[in-house]
Amino acid sequence: MGVTPGAGLTRLPAEPEAAVPGDTAAAPAPDRFLPAPSAARRSLPPLALGWVVALSVTKVAFHLATSAMYGLHRDEFYYLAAGQHPALGYVDQPSVTPLLYRLSAEVFGVSTVGLHVLPALAGGALVVLAALLARELGGGRVAQGLAGLVALVAPLYLTPAHFLSTVTVDLLAWALASWLVIRLVRTGDPRLWIALGLVVGIGLENKHTMALWCLGVAAGLLATPERRLLVSPWLSGGVALAAACFVPNLVWQAEHHWASVEFISHLRQRVGTLNLVEFLPTQLGLVTVVGPVIWILGLRWMLRPGDGQRHRWLPLAYLAVLTVVLASSGKGYYVGSLYLPLVAAGAVVIERSWDRRNQRRLAIAVAATGAAMAPLFTPILPASALGVVPLATVNPDLGAMLGWRHVVTEIAAVYRSLPASQRANAVILTDYYSEAGALNYWRGSLGLPPAISGHNNYWWWGWGHASQSATTIAVGLPGARLAPYFARVERVATLGDDHIQIDPLEKGQPIWVCTGQRVPWAALWPHLRLYE
Repeated sequence: MGVTPGAGLTRLPAEPEAAVPGDTAAAPAPDRFLPAPSAARRSLPPLALGWVVALSVTKVAFHLATSAMYGLHRDEFYYLAAGQHPALGYVDQPSVTPLLYRLSAEVFGVSTVGLHVLPALAGGALVVLAALLARELGGGRVAQGLAGLVALVAPLYLTPAHFLSTVTVDLLAWALASWLVIRLVRTGDPRLWIALGLVVGIGLENKHTMALWCLGVAAGLLATPERRLLVSPWLSGGVALAAACFVPNLVWQAEHHWASVEFISHLRQRVGTLNLVEFLPTQLGLVTVVGPVIWILGLRWMLRPGDGQRHRWLPLAYLAVLTVVLASSGKGYYVGSLYLPLVAAGAVVIERSWDRRNQRRLAIAVAATGAAMAPLFTPILPASALGVVPLATVNPDLGAMLGWRHVVTEIAAVYRSLPASQRANAVILTDYYSEAGALNYWRGSLGLPPAISGHNNYWWWGWGHASQSATTIAVGLPGARLAPYFARVERVATLGDDHIQIDPLEKGQPIWVCTGQRVPWAALWPHLRLYE
């Protein structure tokens, strides 16, 4: 790789100066709330278009090529179901990701490959954003290529590019929002607050953790001279736009007894201690085991006096988010959405201060360690190999993609074993949304009735046309939980007994046939609610 020195970044002076001729950034309208444009607003390095396109296309092609190696993830069935029940919110997430599933199903179809097109494209977009972040910080061809390489191979950016989840959109929203703030600091253009408000609003409508980004960035700006950017009516406009995007979800929460608050409380009680144990090691591996060398250099550059210091708000924002997530026993990857701008900053340092030989060695190390870790975070090995190499035990997301068609087939066999008179109005009740979602995904081809569940938003969708006189096939629920409500509860099968590879969380789950329902569904339903 050739080296193109990045443009130096200096602090905005107190007194206005003439803008540098040839500045590629559009000059903002005069604003009495901000200093006039200065020499710091110089031209950015050229976009390394060849590197960016090559890395982005490689990522998209890789994820499309491996999109059908396993099957749909357990959460994908739920997202699909939620997309078929459009709402302003859901128990465990706002509305953006389920609506994207609805869009994806309409445009690309509901096959495994079709549903994995959008996340693959999102992965490619992350590569582009990584390069743009490095460029905005003054990085040239080497910095942009190195940042894009991390976005291509790092574990943090593999699973979310394989299947669409709230994390996929969260990574994009945090990276794009960070790019806008970095550009705002560089140019002083207050109109960027409007674009930022839109990105933050969409981010909040996807995942509530976007509020962590807002908290961190606000703390970082307030603690540095860049706080002057907060004194602008354009900021008020951006805040109003973000609020307008997020208010619909707040309305839904109020109408549904603040279900997400209860959900988060239950989640913290269940996994809080585990999160603390895994938290710090997770930070060291999210962008490959070599990655910390890059982002720690970025932190150091921005915290020390010099041309990086004008972006000191960014490491302060990172430390604020890290502290809040750690103190609240949050998941380690919650902080991960802020690593891409830190990696971009470190890539700029490496471009400017490392010789070409060491730059190449680092790039090779990033690519090699990323490739070595990839089978743990995205389908590469044949599914049959997971029975020999216990990767699904280490990363439950891999196991969550295994054997769902077989799970449904096992449940369907129990349904078909019922006498015709019982099949006519039978009910399939599942413990978790994944089982209900998978049953509903394939029920048309197998002639099954709609599945119902008390898990998360499935509880709000109710019991459908189930009647008290129906025979109930219960999947995954403890027998003791069913016994008070049925005269007869008989265990007729166990999922995974035939040794075919299925999601480890499903293996050994009981299937019951329940008859003689003692109370109507309206009375039973409140006892089935499960938020986790």
